[in-house]
Amino acid sequence: MRALLTTLLLATALPLAAQELRVPAQAGDYIVGSVTLPDAGVLELRSPDGRLLRRQAAPAGESDFRFVASQAGAYRATLASPQPAGRLALVEQRPLAEQQPEVPPPEAALPSPRLQALASEHGAGTPAFWAAVKALGTPIVEPVDDSKTAYRVTFLWRGDAATRSVRLFWPVRQGDQERFARVAGTDVWHYSLRLPNGTRLAYQLAPDVPQLKGAARQPQRRAILARVQADPLNPQRWSAGTPALAGFDNRLGEHSVLALPGAPDEPWLAERADVPRGTVEHVRFASTQLGNERRLTVYTPAHKSAGLLPLLVLFDEDAYLTRVPTLTILDNLIAAGRIPPLVAVLVGNPTRDSRSVELPCNPRFADMMATELLPWLAKRWPVTADPAQTVVAGSSYGGLASAWLALRHPQRFGRVLSLSGSFWWAPARPPGFIAGGLDDTAEGEWLTHQFVGAPRTDTVFYLAPGLLERSAPSDGPGILETNRHLRDVLRARGHRVLYREFAGGHDYVNWRSELAEGLIALMGRP
Repeated sequence: MRALLTTLLLATALPLAAQELRVPAQAGDYIVGSVTLPDAGVLELRSPDGRLLRRQAAPAGESDFRFVASQAGAYRATLASPQPAGRLALVEQRPLAEQQPEVPPPEAALPSPRLQALASEHGAGTPAFWAAVKALGTPIVEPVDDSKTAYRVTFLWRGDAATRSVRLFWPVRQGDQERFARVAGTDVWHYSLRLPNGTRLAYQLAPDVPQLKGAARQPQRRAILARVQADPLNPQRWSAGTPALAGFDNRLGEHSVLALPGAPDEPWLAERADVPRGTVEHVRFASTQLGNERRLTVYTPAHKSAGLLPLLVLFDEDAYLTRVPTLTILDNLIAAGRIPPLVAVLVGNPTRDSRSVELPCNPRFADMMATELLPWLAKRWPVTADPAQTVVAGSSYGGLASAWLALRHPQRFGRVLSLSGSFWWAPARPPGFIAGGLDDTAEGEWLTHQFVGAPRTDTVFYLAPGLLERSAPSDGPGILETNRHLRDVLRARGHRVLYREFAGGHDYVNWRSELAEGLIALMGRP
């Protein structure tokens, strides 16, 4: 295999026998790299002394990775799975001198009664205190009152003399980078908040996030990805699609999971020895209408019934093959008789940038799906043309696209499964939009406005937003509010809407089971 190493800062391109990127660095350097792959793979990062630091999933197309050098020397990024045309590139390297000092951390006493008791007994920050915390596991979860409808959740980090700040990175729109306080004179860093009963979410902790001089808001926000890691005091981990490596603790590449009392069971996610597995094919589809090519993953059931089969079309192929065990979910649901045998087509994105162009209510993309892709599939697999047995599904922009396809082509897509759909979207509100105050004239919820004037159809909608996806301060309506609004508009127009709110955020950890629940609701037997 051969790959091109492109070091953008030096404007040179060198052919390499191994697919790797070497980055000489000084301690404290902030480094951003990119990886381009024809198919999903795994990126590995090694320290100057050869230690494996991180393994992370790398989707098809272009993605990036970030890290902060902890010591001087040459760091090495490699592709764990050989790819025929992979490319690694250095995008940015910012030395410590071009970073600004962190704002001093807030100091506050521990808000948790249980932690207050431990601090009173052992002394905050003593070895005995931390041993007791480790035995309990974090976050510390305590009921707010006897009703147990809400819980106080306290995240902890054990700092050292060099720790300047700690942040919580999680899928909650109101504040996805919460800053920890420190107990004065100790190594105890903490963040506490109230969450509803049944909450499940993935999170990471990030000490000492680089503060980039002169950086715009989005690059600074993304700098947290250089430091995020799993909570070392929480044994509950989620790989986020990265295959495990025996004997390696992938703390820098994994997430921690919080599941409060009342979190729903997840019966469909694990493989079962007695369940037959469907057939999986990876194929390339070239669109004449769009002039691009993408990968499709096609699932056919182990036991096929006679005649044409129902069809599931699911966006964001990479994520739904790695972060979500979609194929296992389908095997389990079909074997249990909860949904009929079906063909599922997972639709990939040609490039990283194409997703934000094609999925948000793009008429050319919708027409391609209805008039080009579906006929192409029908020539190769026994799939129905009945809209009542055709489900189009996705999360975030994929949920928005699913509802859009059903509006534009209801004769082809009669069932919509939207998980945390981005119905806040409008052409004047690009990703990262921030309300500007009195001069802000950009109005969101474009698709909801289209449904107001559209004729009623027989399309059935399944909408599932998270309770923690509310709007952020100084921002427009969030995913929770805009999903509720769309639900009300659709029902007022006479559509059948199946609606469910889960206790979580914008998070594949929740979308795994919500995908199964949506398929049962739309395709299962009553």
